[in-house]
Parts: sequence; structure tokens; C-alpha cells
Amino acid sequence: MKTLDNRASDLQVVVQDILKQFQYVNATVANGPHIELHVQELRVIEFLGLEGPRMMREIAEHLSVAVNSVTSIADNLEQKGLACRLRSDADRRVVKIELTAAGQLMYRSLADMNLRLLRGMLGALTDDEQEIFMVLFRKIARAGRLQVQTMSAND
Repeated sequence: MKTLDNRASDLQVVVQDILKQFQYVNATVANGPHIELHVQELRVIEFLGLEGPRMMREIAEHLSVAVNSVTSIADNLEQKGLACRLRSDADRRVVKIELTAAGQLMYRSLADMNLRLLRGMLGALTDDEQEIFMVLFRKIARAGRLQVQTMSAND
């Protein structure tokens, strides 16, 4: 019978394999024929595609980087025609980053490829197995979030 440590090691290998598959999808989208994106740029596109226009501070928090790092990422995305800065009429100091039409297209392409990958993964399971998997995966995700919160509280 496997110990919890053995199962945790097995889970690590499986999670790394799944992450590599998503990294491949991200690299495929990021390195299209007309544009080349860095990982952080792609993460910003994905974040803005999901959340809509966001302030630099919010993007920095999402990426776990300093705000000045987001400035250079935003500059690069603007130069590539994928994002633009929006200044608030009420407070000119407030700057949000928004995807352009080309950025939205890039986001949709990424989302579609990720969804295709996830469908393929789930398609290997029966309907009942998919339901069980989702219940278990949500439970694992919750336990992971609690563990991370505990770790960050101890820092």
C-alpha cells in the first residue's frame, strides 16, 4: 500500500505533466506567426480577458510582481497592439490596462485552445468518472488553497 508521501510524489509528477501541456498550449498561442509574447505578457492577456480592464496594481498582484514590472509589460503589449492604457476622467492618476481587439482575439485563441485541451483530458473519462474527478479535484484545490494560506500566514 502506498504511503501519503508516495502518493504526493505521484501527484507532483502528474501535476507537472498537466502544467507542461498547458505551457505547450500557451507557447503555441504566444509564438504565433505575427507576434511573439513572453509568459508574463500572455498571463496579462489571460487575466484581462477574464477580468476586463484592470489597474496596474491589480495586474501586479495577479502576477506577484512589482508595479514597475507591469509598466514594462504594458509597454510591450501596447507596442504589439494587444493592449492600451485608459486614464480615468475623474482621477488622471488612475490608469487601467485594457485589451485591444487584437488582444481580445489573442485571449479567445488561448481560451479556445485551453478548452480543447481540457475537453480532451475529460473525454478520456466516462460521465460518472468526470463527475467524481471534478468533486475530488475541487476538494484538492480547496485543501491546497488552505495550505497556501497557512504557509503565507507563517511568513
